[in-house]
Amino acid sequence: LVSEGNPFTSFFDINDTSGEIFLMRPLEEIAAITHVGDPVLLTVIAEEVKVGRDEPPAMASTVQLALFLPERTNSAPYFENDHYVSRIDENAPQGTALSFADPYVSRVYDDDIGKNGVFSLTLLNNNGTFEISPNVAERSTSFLIRVRDNILLDYEERHSVQFQILAQELGPSTNLSTTVNVNVYIKDVNDNPPIFDQSMYTVELPENMTAGTKVIQVKATDIDTADLSGRVRYTAILGYLNTSLNLNADSGLITVSTNKHGFDREVMPEYHLYVEARDNDGTGNRAQVPLIIRIIDINDETPIFEKEFYEFILSPDLKSFTSVAIIHAIDKDATPPNNEVRYEIVNGNYENQFTLDKLTGELTVRERITFPIRARRKRQILSHIDQDMLFLTARAYDLGVPVRFSITNIRIYPPESRTRTVTFVVPDESPNKVKTEETLSTITGGKVIIHDIRPLQPDEPGAKTITGDNTDTIRRSVVTATVLYDSNSVVDISQIQQRLSQHNSSYALMNDSDPVATDTLYKAENKLLFWLLIFLATLVALTILIILLCCICSWCPLYGAASHSSRKASKPTRYSQLSKFSK
Repeated sequence: LVSEGNPFTSFFDINDTSGEIFLMRPLEEIAAITHVGDPVLLTVIAEEVKVGRDEPPAMASTVQLALFLPERTNSAPYFENDHYVSRIDENAPQGTALSFADPYVSRVYDDDIGKNGVFSLTLLNNNGTFEISPNVAERSTSFLIRVRDNILLDYEERHSVQFQILAQELGPSTNLSTTVNVNVYIKDVNDNPPIFDQSMYTVELPENMTAGTKVIQVKATDIDTADLSGRVRYTAILGYLNTSLNLNADSGLITVSTNKHGFDREVMPEYHLYVEARDNDGTGNRAQVPLIIRIIDINDETPIFEKEFYEFILSPDLKSFTSVAIIHAIDKDATPPNNEVRYEIVNGNYENQFTLDKLTGELTVRERITFPIRARRKRQILSHIDQDMLFLTARAYDLGVPVRFSITNIRIYPPESRTRTVTFVVPDESPNKVKTEETLSTITGGKVIIHDIRPLQPDEPGAKTITGDNTDTIRRSVVTATVLYDSNSVVDISQIQQRLSQHNSSYALMNDSDPVATDTLYKAENKLLFWLLIFLATLVALTILIILLCCICSWCPLYGAASHSSRKASKPTRYSQLSKFSK
């Protein structure tokens, strides 16, 4: 083949003996450099082969071949595989690439040359879940599919997604295209927490429930596959008094764990807790649900009177009281009828002289009260005060089941009685009640009934600082008492003096100390003081005696010094007298 000046020679080859011509490159490349209908011209030289030296010169001839190309046809792009299959985790993040395992090869071809070999790649029926690259290619390329939006990649909603890849030529005179199906299977992952069958659990229980009482049974399920998420286990109860409940990890059954559980209707009407469940055998995703325990009130509280006893004074007409006479008790139960209180007189109303309102607790006089007249002696005034009082016993009971009640005493004084509620400040932090009543009765002239004794607080009236070393006067108590007087009550000063003479301090008056022991201690202290004074007086007398002896006795070391000084002082005087005499 003659190649000089011929661009087509490189596309062909010729057998040098048989003259057979072979095509060495694709016709599309020849067509790319020729016009449609133009022949491809080749020049062939045929030359004799000279065998011997004696043979005449070799002869040669040329011939020109005209090769006409077949009519040109445009082919559509095609993929390496007729379909593709891949797998991806659910909720895979944006940018995650699909991987195609063997035998799938992610490659697309177009055998056309030139503009007809340029094609685009797009995804059909994709709903925006994936994106492909590159978008435009020529002749052949590998493609990559990535996640664009993972909203549809939910195993609990669907197990696979399908779409197509479209490869379409972009030439001006062609629109040939090819599509291939892609099936992407979604792999389940443990991405969902357990879900309780109720959004909230509510239960009503009596406040006197005991250990082992069933509270409720909760149930939760996991929509993830069982081999992936494992069993759902109930792991905890959270909230106030959670330790009073037991939770079965397998069944979700909740029971009371102890009799002293602390669920009290009087403290709180309902208790809010949370139950926790986890998948993957109690180690995976967690979920919580509210648990509300509403406590049913049980009649477990007894009505309690506000006072230990009540005191009222009759008016002069003996038909009423000087003030409204009401007794009152409180029942701490939370709901009726358990906290509804009623009142009644159970003892002392022998002649049916009094009426007690069962709803309000007001005590009234049914008819005029008469007191028997008794002869009294002046010195027996205090001992007879109790004989003029009327005593009633009242009961406060509730309407619950079973009925609970408490008792109180009512003291009713005649008109001539005078009662005073007085607060005393006495020495010592815990004075003896009996001794204190006796002492205060002596001081006040009435009968003292102590209601309460408590330590004196620093910020209370009467708590002024008392100086001194006696700690008994610093530690004091507040005594609340009722002083009962009648028309003949007197304050006997001699009795006060007698008690003070028996006790040498106010502390001794109020405590359990023995007067004899106190007096013995006082005498012992005085005796010690007496001997101390005797010793001091003796010491002073001895000192004075020693000084006098030193002044008059010559053997005293101080005597010579005193005499010598006196002689020196007297000599000038004698000399002056002699001088005067001689003159």
